[in-house]
Amino acid sequence: MHDAKGKFAFLCEGSNDVLVVKSIIRQLVPDGVFAMAKQLGGVNRLLKEAVGVARKLIAKGYVVVVVYDEADEKDDKAIEELEGPSLIVAPAKRKIEAWLLADGDAVYRASGLTFRGPFPTDLIEDPKYAFLHHFHRAVRERKRSYIFRERDFFKATLLYWDVGRARQHNESLNELCKKIDALKR
Repeated sequence: MHDAKGKFAFLCEGSNDVLVVKSIIRQLVPDGVFAMAKQLGGVNRLLKEAVGVARKLIAKGYVVVVVYDEADEKDDKAIEELEGPSLIVAPAKRKIEAWLLADGDAVYRASGLTFRGPFPTDLIEDPKYAFLHHFHRAVRERKRSYIFRERDFFKATLLYWDVGRARQHNESLNELCKKIDALKR
Protein backbone atom coordinates (compact mmCIF):
# COMPACT_ATOMS: atom_id res chain seq x y z
CA MET A 1 0.00 0.00 0.00
CA HIS A 2 1.01 3.60 -0.61
CA ASP A 3 3.22 5.25 1.95
CA ALA A 4 0.12 6.34 3.91
CA LYS A 5 1.06 4.25 6.96
CA GLY A 6 -2.32 2.64 6.57
CA LYS A 7 -4.46 5.58 7.72
CA PHE A 8 -7.32 7.33 5.94
CA ALA A 9 -9.34 10.35 7.10
CA PHE A 10 -12.49 11.17 5.17
CA LEU A 11 -13.78 14.72 5.63
CA CYS A 12 -17.36 15.42 4.61
CA GLU A 13 -20.27 17.81 5.08
CA GLY A 14 -23.16 16.34 7.04
CA SER A 15 -24.43 13.34 8.95
CA ASN A 16 -26.02 11.69 5.89
CA ASP A 17 -22.73 12.07 4.03
CA VAL A 18 -20.98 10.32 6.93
CA LEU A 19 -23.31 7.33 6.43
CA VAL A 20 -22.28 7.09 2.76
CA VAL A 21 -18.59 7.60 3.56
CA LYS A 22 -18.65 4.87 6.23
CA SER A 23 -20.13 2.49 3.66
CA ILE A 24 -17.36 3.42 1.21
CA ILE A 25 -14.76 2.83 3.93
CA ARG A 26 -16.20 -0.62 4.73
CA GLN A 27 -16.17 -1.59 1.09
CA LEU A 28 -12.98 0.00 -0.25
CA VAL A 29 -10.47 0.45 2.55
CA PRO A 30 -8.56 -2.79 3.20
CA ASP A 31 -8.90 -4.59 6.52
CA GLY A 32 -6.25 -3.53 8.99
CA VAL A 33 -6.12 0.01 7.63
CA PHE A 34 -7.36 2.64 10.06
CA ALA A 35 -10.02 4.90 8.55
CA MET A 36 -12.22 7.57 10.06
CA ALA A 37 -14.98 9.85 8.85
CA LYS A 38 -15.15 13.40 10.15
CA GLN A 39 -18.15 15.66 9.61
CA LEU A 40 -17.24 19.32 9.24
CA GLY A 41 -20.67 20.81 8.57
CA GLY A 42 -21.96 22.42 5.38
CA VAL A 43 -19.91 22.81 2.24
CA ASN A 44 -18.73 26.34 3.09
CA ARG A 45 -17.38 25.26 6.47
CA LEU A 46 -15.96 22.04 5.02
CA LEU A 47 -14.05 23.79 2.26
CA LYS A 48 -12.90 26.56 4.58
CA GLU A 49 -11.65 24.21 7.32
CA ALA A 50 -10.54 21.29 5.15
CA VAL A 51 -7.23 22.88 4.23
CA GLY A 52 -6.12 23.31 7.87
CA VAL A 53 -7.56 19.97 9.02
CA ALA A 54 -6.02 18.17 6.03
CA ARG A 55 -2.57 19.66 6.66
CA LYS A 56 -2.63 18.45 10.29
CA LEU A 57 -3.84 14.97 9.33
CA ILE A 58 -1.36 14.62 6.46
CA ALA A 59 1.44 15.59 8.89
CA LYS A 60 0.26 12.68 11.08
CA GLY A 61 0.57 10.26 8.16
CA TYR A 62 -3.04 10.17 6.94
CA VAL A 63 -4.29 10.10 3.40
CA VAL A 64 -7.10 12.65 3.50
CA VAL A 65 -10.20 12.28 1.32
CA VAL A 66 -12.46 15.33 1.06
CA VAL A 67 -16.00 14.44 -0.07
CA TYR A 68 -18.52 17.19 -0.80
CA ASP A 69 -21.51 17.99 -2.98
CA GLU A 70 -20.26 19.76 -6.09
CA ALA A 71 -23.62 21.53 -6.52
CA ASP A 72 -23.11 23.30 -3.20
CA GLU A 73 -19.54 24.38 -3.93
CA LYS A 74 -18.87 28.06 -3.93
CA ASP A 75 -15.82 29.66 -5.56
CA ASP A 76 -13.49 28.60 -2.71
CA LYS A 77 -10.65 26.77 -4.47
CA ALA A 78 -8.30 26.71 -1.46
CA ILE A 79 -8.57 22.93 -1.17
CA GLU A 80 -7.00 22.50 -4.63
CA GLU A 81 -3.69 23.90 -3.34
CA LEU A 82 -3.28 20.78 -1.22
CA GLU A 83 -3.96 18.30 -3.99
CA GLY A 84 -1.22 15.72 -3.96
CA PRO A 85 -0.40 12.12 -3.12
CA SER A 86 -1.82 12.39 0.40
CA LEU A 87 -5.00 14.28 -0.49
CA ILE A 88 -7.92 13.14 -2.59
CA VAL A 89 -10.56 15.72 -3.44
CA ALA A 90 -13.78 13.89 -4.32
CA PRO A 91 -16.69 16.11 -5.27
CA ALA A 92 -19.92 14.18 -5.77
CA LYS A 93 -21.24 15.40 -9.12
CA ARG A 94 -24.06 17.70 -8.06
CA LYS A 95 -25.06 15.79 -4.84
CA ILE A 96 -24.03 12.64 -2.94
CA GLU A 97 -27.54 11.23 -3.47
CA ALA A 98 -26.45 10.60 -7.08
CA TRP A 99 -23.96 8.06 -5.70
CA LEU A 100 -26.79 6.24 -3.90
CA LEU A 101 -29.09 6.31 -6.93
CA ALA A 102 -26.32 4.78 -9.04
CA ASP A 103 -26.96 1.39 -7.42
CA GLY A 104 -30.40 0.66 -8.82
CA ASP A 105 -30.54 -2.72 -7.08
CA ALA A 106 -30.03 -1.14 -3.65
CA VAL A 107 -32.60 1.58 -4.37
CA TYR A 108 -35.12 -1.05 -5.48
CA ARG A 109 -34.51 -3.26 -2.45
CA ALA A 110 -34.82 -0.27 -0.11
CA SER A 111 -37.86 1.34 -1.73
CA GLY A 112 -39.72 -1.40 -3.56
CA LEU A 113 -39.67 0.73 -6.72
CA THR A 114 -37.34 0.58 -9.70
CA PHE A 115 -35.27 3.72 -10.25
CA ARG A 116 -35.18 4.35 -13.99
CA GLY A 117 -32.31 6.82 -14.19
CA PRO A 118 -30.92 8.65 -16.07
CA PHE A 119 -27.60 6.83 -15.96
CA PRO A 120 -24.90 7.73 -15.27
CA THR A 121 -26.55 9.41 -12.32
CA ASP A 122 -24.12 12.32 -12.64
CA LEU A 123 -26.57 13.52 -15.33
CA ILE A 124 -29.41 14.05 -12.84
CA GLU A 125 -29.99 17.78 -12.47
CA ASP A 126 -31.10 17.57 -8.82
CA PRO A 127 -30.14 14.16 -7.34
CA LYS A 128 -31.38 15.06 -3.86
CA TYR A 129 -34.84 15.86 -5.20
CA ALA A 130 -34.85 12.69 -7.36
CA PHE A 131 -33.80 10.55 -4.38
CA LEU A 132 -36.36 12.04 -1.98
CA HIS A 133 -39.12 12.00 -4.60
CA HIS A 134 -38.43 8.33 -5.33
CA PHE A 135 -38.77 7.36 -1.68
CA HIS A 136 -41.79 9.59 -1.03
CA ARG A 137 -43.45 7.92 -4.00
CA ALA A 138 -42.62 4.49 -2.53
CA VAL A 139 -44.29 5.51 0.74
CA ARG A 140 -47.33 6.96 -1.08
CA GLU A 141 -47.71 3.77 -3.12
CA ARG A 142 -47.37 1.77 0.09
CA LYS A 143 -44.27 -0.04 -1.12
CA ARG A 144 -42.52 0.95 2.09
CA SER A 145 -44.34 2.26 5.13
CA TYR A 146 -41.54 2.15 7.68
CA ILE A 147 -39.42 4.94 6.23
CA PHE A 148 -40.41 8.59 6.43
CA ARG A 149 -37.39 10.84 6.85
CA GLU A 150 -34.45 11.58 4.60
CA ARG A 151 -32.06 9.82 6.99
CA ASP A 152 -34.29 6.70 6.89
CA PHE A 153 -34.03 6.70 3.08
CA PHE A 154 -30.23 6.88 3.30
CA LYS A 155 -30.04 4.09 5.87
CA ALA A 156 -32.46 1.84 3.97
CA THR A 157 -30.50 2.26 0.73
CA LEU A 158 -27.12 1.76 2.40
CA LEU A 159 -28.24 -1.63 3.78
CA TYR A 160 -27.95 -2.92 0.20
CA TRP A 161 -25.69 -0.36 -1.47
CA ASP A 162 -22.67 -1.79 -3.24
CA VAL A 163 -19.96 0.66 -4.24
CA GLY A 164 -18.86 -1.69 -7.04
CA ARG A 165 -22.30 -1.60 -8.67
CA ALA A 166 -22.75 2.12 -8.01
CA ARG A 167 -19.41 3.16 -9.50
CA GLN A 168 -20.46 1.61 -12.83
CA HIS A 169 -23.29 4.15 -13.07
CA ASN A 170 -21.68 7.27 -11.58
CA GLU A 171 -18.54 8.87 -12.96
CA SER A 172 -17.62 10.99 -9.90
CA LEU A 173 -17.90 7.98 -7.57
CA ASN A 174 -15.86 5.90 -10.00
CA GLU A 175 -13.12 8.58 -9.96
CA LEU A 176 -12.96 8.41 -6.15
CA CYS A 177 -12.81 4.60 -6.23
CA LYS A 178 -9.99 4.64 -8.81
CA LYS A 179 -7.95 7.02 -6.62
CA ILE A 180 -8.43 4.85 -3.54
CA ASP A 181 -7.67 1.68 -5.53
CA ALA A 182 -4.42 3.23 -6.78
CA LEU A 183 -3.30 3.81 -3.18
CA LYS A 184 -3.87 0.15 -2.31
CA ARG A 185 -1.26 -1.01 -4.81
